Amino acid sequence: MDATSAGQCRYRPEGNRQRTLKEKLRFIPSEALAVTSDPTAMDATSAVNLDFYHASAAGAHCSWRYVRCDAAGRVTSLSLVSANITGSFPDAVGNLTGLTYLDVFNNNIQDTFPTSLYRCRSLQYLNLSGNYFGGELPADIGVRLTATLTTLDLGGNEFNGTIPASLSRLRNLQFLALDDNRFTGTIPADLGDLTSLQELLLGVNPFDAGNKLPASFRNLTKLRTLYAAGSNLVGGFASFVMDMPELQFLYLFKNSLIGTIPAGVWSLKKLHILYAFSNNLSGNVAVDNFAAASLTGIDLSENNLSGTIPEVFGSLQNLTKLYLSRNNFSGEIPASIGRLPSLWLLWLDKNRLNGTLPPELGKHSPSLAYIFVDDNDLTDAIPERLCEGGQLVCFTAARNRLNGSIPAGLATCATLQWLRLESNQLSGQLPELWDGGQLQYFNASYNQLKGSIPAGLATRATLKWLSLESNSCRASCQSCGMETSSSTSVPRITN
Repeated sequence: MDATSAGQCRYRPEGNRQRTLKEKLRFIPSEALAVTSDPTAMDATSAVNLDFYHASAAGAHCSWRYVRCDAAGRVTSLSLVSANITGSFPDAVGNLTGLTYLDVFNNNIQDTFPTSLYRCRSLQYLNLSGNYFGGELPADIGVRLTATLTTLDLGGNEFNGTIPASLSRLRNLQFLALDDNRFTGTIPADLGDLTSLQELLLGVNPFDAGNKLPASFRNLTKLRTLYAAGSNLVGGFASFVMDMPELQFLYLFKNSLIGTIPAGVWSLKKLHILYAFSNNLSGNVAVDNFAAASLTGIDLSENNLSGTIPEVFGSLQNLTKLYLSRNNFSGEIPASIGRLPSLWLLWLDKNRLNGTLPPELGKHSPSLAYIFVDDNDLTDAIPERLCEGGQLVCFTAARNRLNGSIPAGLATCATLQWLRLESNQLSGQLPELWDGGQLQYFNASYNQLKGSIPAGLATRATLKWLSLESNSCRASCQSCGMETSSSTSVPRITN
């Protein structure tokens, strides 16, 4: 199988953070959502001129799309999400002295930070994310903005320079997002004074080399989300996270963290997501006093971790994604992983794992779609029921020592698109019936297969690549698109 097709089968939805409307709605107060569902709204596709909204507006403006007013007719809320706004941010918005909620997420506004908003002394929610705001943030931003702010979202813009330490003066902040900008310098220790914070997003910024998460963050005991991926972080894994009992989402991937993962991380009872891939973490994954039963996603891939896969991972009833690839894990895959009821994606490739695949893999996981176990030392047969849930899209197990025959269930799996089994010790004949509806890539070269190549496989309309090199198979049809490899007389079929 070529590299392009293999890449298509790899699935990791959490690369650089992309703000979708669905993600953002998690942080919007429920009472504000009614603004965007107003049946008397203007055409949602029309461009919006922010100059329409000024303090002297009267009458019909309170029925406009995006607008909410108080009993006196003063504008209190502007929700201008994805409203096709272009140009600069008008100073006139600062005249809306009753404004409590302003959201211009996902537009094309190009400007520096609008200091006119300093005049909005009732503002509680401010979201400028997903635009083209740039330049340095004012050094006194935390002093000049109103202390009533609970949400400040500046993510997904082009702000540069250092993060102003004065932001720590906004003591009522519960949500602070500075991610996906061009901030340099280091993360200010003063942010540890924001003890009301529940969500802190700092990732995907070109901070200076040697950047670290400040030890003062241990004061953020209400924090639920810490997003510090792609932040040039160095040093050890932030042990202070054990002092954050409310922590649910921890994103530290794509940094240069070293050392071991503190065993205490697994004692965080509310932890849902732990993503620390693409670092230099090493050592065994030690688990003491495990209490993180709510985990839905673990990604520790692309590190230097060793030892065995913790058996306790197989007890996580809500776990959907387990990424452990490109490490030095050894020993057997815990059989209990094959019984995880919510498992959707399993990446264990490029380790030193041995023994068998969990015999029940697929049997108890109705949503299981992606399995990667390439480049290990796995032996014995391929489990018969990998596709029992009817969702399997990709199974890759190349370069192991798997033996036995190819299960008939893979040949009839209606959802299977990619199947890589090359360089194993598989034997016997290919399954006779191939009626899986979506198979595109199948590589079983360098095994010990024999017998006829079923016509239903070689002539599949969906098939883009079929490689059976270095086996003892022969074509059983006259027009299979068969070519002969230049290095061997064994047929290599490409359809």
